[in-house]
Amino acid sequence: MNDLAEYYDGFLVDLDGVVHLGWQPLPGAVRALAELSRRGKGIVFLTNDPRLGRAAVATRLRGLGIAAEADSVVTSGWAAAVRVADTRGQVYVIGSPELRAEVAGAGATVLSSAEAGIADRILVGGHSGFDYAELVAACRAGDNGAELFATNRDATFPMPEGPWPATGAILAAVETALGRRARSIGKPEPEIFHVARALLGPGRIAVIGDRMDTDILGGHRAGLATILVHQGPDRPVGEPAPDHVVTCLAELLHPR
Repeated sequence: MNDLAEYYDGFLVDLDGVVHLGWQPLPGAVRALAELSRRGKGIVFLTNDPRLGRAAVATRLRGLGIAAEADSVVTSGWAAAVRVADTRGQVYVIGSPELRAEVAGAGATVLSSAEAGIADRILVGGHSGFDYAELVAACRAGDNGAELFATNRDATFPMPEGPWPATGAILAAVETALGRRARSIGKPEPEIFHVARALLGPGRIAVIGDRMDTDILGGHRAGLATILVHQGPDRPVGEPAPDHVVTCLAELLHPR
């Protein structure tokens, strides 16, 4: 009997809740990824977390014992940075220092809070240093006509002690203050899946994730097969339904 991994040539693999939790590897994940690589399966790590740059994510994954390079990682921050920098304009970034560096590296001029009034675009990404001064600067930029973008809309992300606020929680404040909705680049929008898919060669590709509202919905919108990592006793309810459900990455390698 074949295992599930044999039906696909490559995978777009979510990180939080699939590979690790709070940067502690989940049981069987490291060994499963090593076996997929040994079989020649393409792997791109796809995360909505915008706080770290691609190189930093790859370094952390290697620290867990997972073979990863920056060009095998797609973050919502990097994808959004490329998008907002496509006109090489001036961007006010609410986000981590690494997100600001990604935007600058993509070719845009990154503005300080004091300079926000001349911004062409605003980019919102979740970070622990968000404060009222950033919200004031975003209001000033928005009042002068700056376009509003977000890395993603995830309200929370998983941590061992329970969920922490993510980009969506900060974005809600910015959108309320500006009275308009941002264009989001990350999951479940198809754009980020197309970016990640382009890093893999031809073949059958599946998205692996633990969230119905981002990983499974986004994979479906992008026309890709989907595999949900779910440990609950009942199959999750929601549309679109995942093509497959497993309890962990290691189950990809179990004969069916």
